[in-house]
Amino acid sequence: MTDIASAADERAAPEAPSPVQRFGPVLLGLSAIVPPLMMLREVLRYPQMHFYDYWWVLLDITRDDGSLRPEALLGFRNEHPFVLPSLLFWLSARYGHGLNQPLGLLIVAFGVGCVLLVWALLPRTLNRWQRAGLVAAASTLVFNPHGIHNYVRSMSGASWLLALLLVLAALLAMQRQHRISAIVFGLLASISYGTSFAVWPALALVAWLRGERRRWVATPAVVGVVVVAAWFVLRGPQGGGGSTPTDDPAQALLAGLSMLGMVWTGTEPSIALIAGVAGLAVLALHGRQTSEERSSAAPWWGLVLYAVGCAVMISGSRAAFGESAGLQSRYNSMSAALWIAVLVIAVAWARWPRFRTVAVAGTVLATVALGAPMAQAVRADAPNQNLLAIAARIGHPDGFADRFPEPERLLPRLRALGHYPFSPEFTLGCPDGLEIGDRVDTATWRTPSVGNLREPRPDGRDVVLNVETDQVQGGARMLEGWAISGIERARCIAVLDQTGTVVGGGVVDIPRSDAETQTPGIEIGLGFQAVAPAQPGPLRIAFQFPDGWWIRPLTESPQVLP
Repeated sequence: MTDIASAADERAAPEAPSPVQRFGPVLLGLSAIVPPLMMLREVLRYPQMHFYDYWWVLLDITRDDGSLRPEALLGFRNEHPFVLPSLLFWLSARYGHGLNQPLGLLIVAFGVGCVLLVWALLPRTLNRWQRAGLVAAASTLVFNPHGIHNYVRSMSGASWLLALLLVLAALLAMQRQHRISAIVFGLLASISYGTSFAVWPALALVAWLRGERRRWVATPAVVGVVVVAAWFVLRGPQGGGGSTPTDDPAQALLAGLSMLGMVWTGTEPSIALIAGVAGLAVLALHGRQTSEERSSAAPWWGLVLYAVGCAVMISGSRAAFGESAGLQSRYNSMSAALWIAVLVIAVAWARWPRFRTVAVAGTVLATVALGAPMAQAVRADAPNQNLLAIAARIGHPDGFADRFPEPERLLPRLRALGHYPFSPEFTLGCPDGLEIGDRVDTATWRTPSVGNLREPRPDGRDVVLNVETDQVQGGARMLEGWAISGIERARCIAVLDQTGTVVGGGVVDIPRSDAETQTPGIEIGLGFQAVAPAQPGPLRIAFQFPDGWWIRPLTESPQVLP
């Protein structure tokens, strides 16, 4: 009897979980770390020079000596309330040497916070695999290559990612019945960026779906009306918005829907529009829920309303900028918000249970891969920012009016603040430490023959220092071309005056397919761009290669642009 009972007990005992069942969800959840790490790498590789809107805000919030104008923090930027981003910009300028990368690291932290808030909002009815998969998907959407602009150009993420973080915090607080906290987070989001006004109807929707008392449904709506009314009164006449809003409803619809679907295409507005419509259709098919399901799903429907509200506001003001207006990289956070909500609703309250895994995995793989063209376009602009930093350091950013406004006002403030590129972090990147202002003895530097500026080497390969463009624009002398020594690309560039003083510099490793076809054995990166003061007297441009410095004279009659 004992043996029989023991055998029966063994048959009745549940099987021990396999290693996949035990550790699979953990490993899947840990994969959510990969996207922020990849974006962290992008931030650390990008230039330290800030971008356009940052400079306008810095001009607004500082005096001529670089000191803060506190009242200016309450101002507007292109009609947007911009209090918290302006404060971040000031802190970066005053205490962070005005470096782009440290602020970018903070934006990465904001993105991580968004993913953690998504994790906290997930329904408790989900199993371990579902929760882990949705967290991983949320991470890939928040840190999608489509949105690289928000991180590597940190001035953009300081508004967009901060706003999304605060909106998610408000939705979580309302879901957990911390209503006052939800209102506070909503107010903070509203002074981060104007599109965050969509948080108020979203909070009201969450309260209504949860069956809250009428006063808690009405409170966010009333606060939102007050916020928008105050914005209308306080903003005054605004400029700098570019084209006027379009009066073509079809154009506005294209901009709004393509913004919602932008993560599903590389550069095609039509594909983005179809994806946006498909996402909304999936949500519509999941709209029929029980009262209990609606209560649990409330924050996700609130997130949907927030994303759609942002799309409506953006399409109303930006559609006139063309058919690709909705595909701009900085809008990724809005598209991510919609698709995170779509995935959670489709998995937690599935109409097609067999397709849940495919939906999550397909979204992750497709959106990441399709973001490659956007990411590459942003990366390709990095040399221009590095060249701007050099031009600003020598006091002649004349060729960068589209990136660096009002230099006669801005440069003195940067010098007073010790702001990059007037901080110790600035460098030409030369391995031997050569920097602007250094005076060097060039007696040992080699010069190719003056006739064609090529020097045949014993192995049959040439040194080519090719300056194709030499133009004067305002007080700046802009140089462009390509250079090679044997099969080696230049490591850095310096421009010297007749005394051997470094007065300018440039950027290297710029792809030049036309030059590379003439130089077998080289992959990419022969091109260069340089800038120097348009001063009288002869100048020379020098290139450092692995075999040492090569130098050549510049013409004393460059082209002068009107």
